[in-house]
Amino acid sequence: MERKREATKVLLQEGLKELMKSHSFDKITVKMITDEAGVLRPTFYNYYRDKYELLEDVFQEDVGKRMSKLLDDGMEEEAIKLLVLHMERERAFYRKAFEVTGQNSFEEILEQYLYLFFLECLTKYPLKEQPGLNIWRKEVIAKHYSLSLASVIKAWVMYEKQDIPVEEIIRGYYILMNHSIFELIDKKEQS
Repeated sequence: MERKREATKVLLQEGLKELMKSHSFDKITVKMITDEAGVLRPTFYNYYRDKYELLEDVFQEDVGKRMSKLLDDGMEEEAIKLLVLHMERERAFYRKAFEVTGQNSFEEILEQYLYLFFLECLTKYPLKEQPGLNIWRKEVIAKHYSLSLASVIKAWVMYEKQDIPVEEIIRGYYILMNHSIFELIDKKEQS
């Protein structure tokens, strides 16, 4: 019974992915998803409240669970690289996903997942002793990193040059995270 349940979830997830190749998310209906998956419409509601929950589950199944496994294995940086590699491989899908705005936006889904990921890192490992760092709660630090990484990924997937290698995206992200804005700007170049 559990296998059939999992198989139906996969059909619904793949149905949404297939539809997003040719339709914007806001135009996709539950009926379209179930038709694509080859299941009855009421079946959808045995698994998901709405298509937004399905979108979140697609992300969890595609990359979230694998990132969590890497985190469990102490491979946090590899988990971030996996995320970026997956976004590159499935760029067309995630570009459409990032078009989902407002409440239940994909950016919100990604930010929340990354927030929990970074919070887990901060719970798993103690912070290094650095002046000024101990004034911040773990939740504030996790939120800072989740917002920044989600923003970098969205900009890369949606707007930036499409030929930037994954390694360059990750290197750029780490540069941003390791320097204040005042270390990145060149005041000598001012007119």
